[in-house]
Amino acid sequence: MKILFILDSITAWQTGIWWHRNETPGRALGMRGHKAKHVAIGQSMPKEFMDWCDVVIFGRTYAQVFDPVGLMREFKRAGKRIIYDMDDDYWQVAKNNPSISVSSALKDQYEGMIKEADALITPSKSLAKKFKIFRKPVFLCPNGVDSNIYRERPRAHEGIIIGYMGAASHWEDLAIVVEALEKLYEKHNFSFNIYGMVGEPMEAAMYYYNKMLANHLQPEKDAYFRSALDFYTQLKKVKGMHIPFYPPELHPTIMTRCDFDIGVAPLLDTEFNHGKSCIKFYEYAAVGTVTLASDVEPYKSEVNYRAKNTTKDWHNKLEKLIVDEKFREKILQEQIEYVKKYRSLEAIGLDWELACQRPGGLPVLNQQKE
Repeated sequence: MKILFILDSITAWQTGIWWHRNETPGRALGMRGHKAKHVAIGQSMPKEFMDWCDVVIFGRTYAQVFDPVGLMREFKRAGKRIIYDMDDDYWQVAKNNPSISVSSALKDQYEGMIKEADALITPSKSLAKKFKIFRKPVFLCPNGVDSNIYRERPRAHEGIIIGYMGAASHWEDLAIVVEALEKLYEKHNFSFNIYGMVGEPMEAAMYYYNKMLANHLQPEKDAYFRSALDFYTQLKKVKGMHIPFYPPELHPTIMTRCDFDIGVAPLLDTEFNHGKSCIKFYEYAAVGTVTLASDVEPYKSEVNYRAKNTTKDWHNKLEKLIVDEKFREKILQEQIEYVKKYRSLEAIGLDWELACQRPGGLPVLNQQKE
């Protein structure tokens, strides 16, 4: 098959969404003998792309100046299979999430794409269930990691590094673990390092957020700015460092260099978060970092070491990983084996292939690998 991914802009390659929902699936499909190309949406589609593809995958949302539903119809008239991919629950975006404006302003667009598509794909079981009301074939197409790109970390430091990797929407999630980290820091020598959240030095980002709040420049983002500043203020009691986000194609190398011994994945128990995937877990495991995640979906279904969202449980579970190296290695090896077996390119390629070629979807529960 020839699969065409419709990107939201000519700079889509700067985003993690492109990496996880376009580039990596394209690699996985390539391993199964298919061909994949990416093209940015425009006011029209060059005939060479229209003629070349068998399957077209649209994803998430597009700027309002474009007409993705109209483009879907154009491809359908040319006899192409049309798939729509959603990896976030746009119906439940939190007020402090940078994507909140998309949730309402582009609702007609993403629901229109859902209705126009021949089939729907998502990495989330929660979203797959929601899609059923649209009476479309639904396929679970998980995120995955390429073991040829993610390399094992060097383990080249003294002491313990507890780390977090994530995007800017997770300030309130991170706040779950702050008190536990403060209490542990009174007893144990470790560093809490953050990779990501912002693409600039943390101090610069917080200075900017303070200015935006003080001058009421973007009131629709006030909740987001406050959640970031609250977390930053709390975190100052714990030693650590920050690494700004790098472009997606450099990201795996930076994950390795971060050299986290323990990777945390805190997540609030909300309907929006249930629609996420366990990509942090996959990436931590891919570089040899053990994961401690919140005991909520989606982690509840895949991660073997979890904490309830209380300070006490996060404290106790983290402390076990800090003081017991053998236990830490045992949990890590189990996690690595899981990711290799179920979330490698070899494993996810079949799921994407089935979505591209089958006229109907499998029942969601039957797609879960045991």
